[in-house]
Amino acid sequence: MDRITLPARHNDGRGSAGRWLAITALGWLAMTLGLFTATVAGNAVWASGATDNEIAVVQALTAALLIVPAVYLIQRRFRLTARLLPLTPAAFLHMLGGAASALLMGGLGFIITGALGWTTITAWHFSMDLLLAVAFNTCIAFLYEALPEELSMRGIVYSGLRLRLPAFAAYGAQVLLFVLVPVTVNQLQAWSGIGRGSSINAEYMIMLLCYGTMLQLWRSLTGSLWASIGFHVAYLEIARFVILQQDRRLLTYSELEAGTGPVVIQFGIIIVGSAVLLVLLNLWRRRRLRTASQ
Repeated sequence: MDRITLPARHNDGRGSAGRWLAITALGWLAMTLGLFTATVAGNAVWASGATDNEIAVVQALTAALLIVPAVYLIQRRFRLTARLLPLTPAAFLHMLGGAASALLMGGLGFIITGALGWTTITAWHFSMDLLLAVAFNTCIAFLYEALPEELSMRGIVYSGLRLRLPAFAAYGAQVLLFVLVPVTVNQLQAWSGIGRGSSINAEYMIMLLCYGTMLQLWRSLTGSLWASIGFHVAYLEIARFVILQQDRRLLTYSELEAGTGPVVIQFGIIIVGSAVLLVLLNLWRRRRLRTASQ
């Protein structure tokens, strides 16, 4: 999605008190109910004896086929303009740039912690099996997490908020609504008897607050959701196949203190470090635009 903008005559928000709220609420509901329905579908196929990969495919397709069309309908109903297809050359470069920055920040994290003696890479595990696993998981991450989430939260929800709120307030409101998605889905799962999914604790919520802010900064910098989509997918693959040390992983590393990888590299350098860099780039871009307009 290159841009989500509003016709100029609607940008001041006057006479549209219900419009901005409807766009924001519908965008949030699309993400929340789509994700909840995907968990219900995944639980149903799990009960029938499906494999982990089959469950992942069902959940990814359910989320994408519910949330993406819902986003399209919201756009049309409220005359938001969005260009998702075709993937233009500029949008493709934005996606590659976002993905590359996540990879570079992850590499930088290992370089810094290695130089400080906090982590030591002890083995590399290149294999065709790993390559296939990363390729499969990348597709799942794109359909189940990155594409629906960026379209709904950093796309529709933020656009609705900007009809009424200044940028800094829209940022804060979007991030809070983003955090509220997994909290609500967990509660819906509990009420429906499925059982709660991931544990919602203070550390997880802080991570989501920083993560949502950082991804929104990508949209502000590039005017494109493809940059945040690219970063989103690459970040998930780094976490799953490098930092978390699962059975299938790119490398094995030791830590001087337990948790250095997830806390220092994954959160501190990739998420917070990227957010700081994006803030500086956004300020530099704004200064350039202001200078050019004078």
